[in-house]
Amino acid sequence: MYLKLAIALIPIAIILLVSEYLWRKKIIRGERARKFIHILAGIHMAFWPHYIPFDGIFILGCLALTVLIYSRYTKMFHAMYAVKRITYGEIFYAGAIAFCAYYAQEPWIFTISILLMALADGGAAVVGRFWGRNNEYLVFGQTNLRKSIAGTAAYVLLAYVSIFSGWLVGGEEVIRENYLLALGLLPLGSAILENFSPYGLDNFFTPAFATLLLNSLL
Repeated sequence: MYLKLAIALIPIAIILLVSEYLWRKKIIRGERARKFIHILAGIHMAFWPHYIPFDGIFILGCLALTVLIYSRYTKMFHAMYAVKRITYGEIFYAGAIAFCAYYAQEPWIFTISILLMALADGGAAVVGRFWGRNNEYLVFGQTNLRKSIAGTAAYVLLAYVSIFSGWLVGGEEVIRENYLLALGLLPLGSAILENFSPYGLDNFFTPAFATLLLNSLL
């Protein structure tokens, strides 16, 4: 058990330390620094249920939530807060880990749900940052919902990568039997939630939506 915890937590610690080092060396700043943690840590955590029981992940999620709330006010991890926009994404991120660990009925459901948050959402932000400047749009005219066609397209594409990852680790039968919902409603619905959720709320809403939808297919 201790070995499994070490396998789960040591990579997260390394990601946080490396991001802090890169931030201090001014190699990565702003959104890049934040997404460095968002993507790498999330991809690693998405596969936790394949070697850690859900109740253990729930406890880790609650502990992470506590640490991140503390860190938000102490700025313990500078790279995580290296953006000017108002966001509580890291809080909702940890909350999503705990929520999905509590409600997901299969490990592969947790994997897809967290990859939608980490890989699809994080990748969309990176793509939008580099290739979305000329195709931006404001959802409901709100500046805190500034999106781009390039970023949203990247989200949908990476959502399919996330679903295919879940297919590979145990979800093949359920996804194949419910392909209209799993390959239609899930990626498009989560993309809509990602577009409409301000202040980092998409970090919670999209994995929660995926978990509840996929649970309903069992």
